Amino acid sequence: MDRGNNRAVTDEARVTGYMQIQRQMYEMSGQDASFCDAEDGGTFVLTDTHARCQIDKTGSFAEIMDDGGADGPQDMQAQLVHLDSNRVRALLPLSALSGQMEDMASDPQAMAMARQMMAGLSIGFSVSGDSIESTTGTMSDDGKTATVTLGLDDLLAPGTPLQDFETIVRY
Repeated sequence: MDRGNNRAVTDEARVTGYMQIQRQMYEMSGQDASFCDAEDGGTFVLTDTHARCQIDKTGSFAEIMDDGGADGPQDMQAQLVHLDSNRVRALLPLSALSGQMEDMASDPQAMAMARQMMAGLSIGFSVSGDSIESTTGTMSDDGKTATVTLGLDDLLAPGTPLQDFETIVRY
């Protein structure tokens, strides 16, 4: 469909954002930058304070939401589903992480170490577009972005139920 000079593309998605860890944690991991794959649109940046993977990937919905990669959590498959001419459903099934956290909780020593290392840290996910129709996250004041933020302290707490992050976005 062509709308004057603006061409509507129904099967194109773009993911931008970053993943960042403290430089100290990066060095403790043996300076493993495998979390930032150039084939997945990642550009690795190392500063005095952090190691960051800047992500910018464009492609079809299927390409962007490829099976999560061999290293991704197998029970948590994010989805982008094209609903109609200008709406997409974005789903990040965070509830799938609950079972993985329960497995980790079975080793109290590992859990205590993880809690100490991750105290005060959080992870966030956002979806942006022309407007957000609905979300289980928090909508920005301008109605164009939905966000969910998980404190890693809460994420590591045994028995913490996680709600899926689902957003319907217009583009």
